[in-house]
Amino acid sequence: MIHPTAVIEDGVQLGENVKVGAYAVIESGAVIGNNCVIEHHASIRGYARIGDNCKIASFAVIAGEPQDLHFDSSIKSYVEIGEGSVIREGSTIHRATFPEMSTKIGKNALLMANSHIGHDCVVGDNYIQACFSALGGHVHVGNDVFVSGGVMIHQRCRVGEGVIISGNAAISMDVPPYTMSYERNYSAGLNLIGMNRRKMPREEIAEVKSLYMQVYKTTSARKNALALLEAGVAKTPAGIKFLEFFKEEKRYIAPRERKQ
Repeated sequence: MIHPTAVIEDGVQLGENVKVGAYAVIESGAVIGNNCVIEHHASIRGYARIGDNCKIASFAVIAGEPQDLHFDSSIKSYVEIGEGSVIREGSTIHRATFPEMSTKIGKNALLMANSHIGHDCVVGDNYIQACFSALGGHVHVGNDVFVSGGVMIHQRCRVGEGVIISGNAAISMDVPPYTMSYERNYSAGLNLIGMNRRKMPREEIAEVKSLYMQVYKTTSARKNALALLEAGVAKTPAGIKFLEFFKEEKRYIAPRERKQ
């Protein structure tokens, strides 16, 4: 199951039924779960923690050092990848900048070719990131998010659950749950297709639709959301999650789509 040209250093923990391709390099300290595939020329650094049933494609680099001028390379920090995730060709995931902390990718993620996840990011389950897109450091992403090709997300941004971001978008503000975003930070309404595909209850979808219109009825989205939250308008889990996203202070929220 291990190609004779692969380099696997002493101190690597390999699970059962792991396949390692030609010229792959796995450094000491790396932990790789059961039934994983490490393709030829992949680079798994010593601070990688990879769950079961994952695939790491050719020329991907997992747990490389952060692109942070102040990072101390002696710090022990990690990358954690959830089970069932696929990291395609040329993608990079950098380890965290703080001791004993991790850059985290959830379960069943798909990072398409030449994706980048920066240091200290936390990404939820069922995440899809298309080719040539990148998350800056400290980005937090909810479950069931789709980031299209060529998207750039600025460091420390938040992207809520169930969001879809259109191709080549530039995101430097927080994107509320269940919404669609495009161009430079604009919100284009709700990701109703995604909500239906995930079989969200109809009452939750209806409530989020109503709340979205009330929150964005003026340019004071955060103020409107907090007022609705305090008044107890939201009754469903999705509605409450949508409004609670706005509680974070000193954050800029993606505005509603511009008028032509």
